[in-house]
Amino acid sequence: MDDRALSELRDLERRDSELSDRAAELRRLDDEVASIRSAAEAVGAFVAGLPEEEARRSAELGAAAIELGERRAQLAHAEQEIARAGADAEARDAAERARARAADHVAVAQARVDRAEAAVSDLRRDAEQVPAQLPVLLERATRVESSTPPIDVSSLVEWASHAHAELFVAVRQLDAQRERVIREANELASMLIGEATYGATVTQALARAEAHWVSAPGQVSDRR
Repeated sequence: MDDRALSELRDLERRDSELSDRAAELRRLDDEVASIRSAAEAVGAFVAGLPEEEARRSAELGAAAIELGERRAQLAHAEQEIARAGADAEARDAAERARARAADHVAVAQARVDRAEAAVSDLRRDAEQVPAQLPVLLERATRVESSTPPIDVSSLVEWASHAHAELFVAVRQLDAQRERVIREANELASMLIGEATYGATVTQALARAEAHWVSAPGQVSDRR
């Protein structure tokens, strides 16, 4: 009876290991589903907000260009004032200071234009590259075990919702099976060693049972 019980306990450990590995794999798949959904939602939000963002950045560039034109006109006026000052040292000094300030303003305005142009350029690049992520996400999704594979890129978010629900249920079922295996293993181990092992993992329960069985007078267990 003890040999059979110990053999059953070893079978339970193998079963527990299989269930644990399967649950870990399903959790990994669920993480992948969550990653795909997050990326697909980000792409969708980007595309939906693209027209408004394009208008905003274009307006910023237009305003920056207008300011730069005004600052350049002020600089040209300051340079004209230097020429008109002629030999008047005091007037020339004042004009030079005005020119220096105008030149600084031009530099600041030019930097604003450069930033606005870069922002527009970045958005145009993203407008080409971001939507191109969707086929990649679709390909990733088709590799995930699911009873409802995605049809196309527009169904990725809906698919992810269904896939997550399926995986969640599957993991819960595996966890429930493991709980039964752990309970049965502890019952067997407790019977074998004559004391409760409840709260132990299957591996721990098996180790205690094997140690007890090996140390029992006249008994030697088959080690795995």
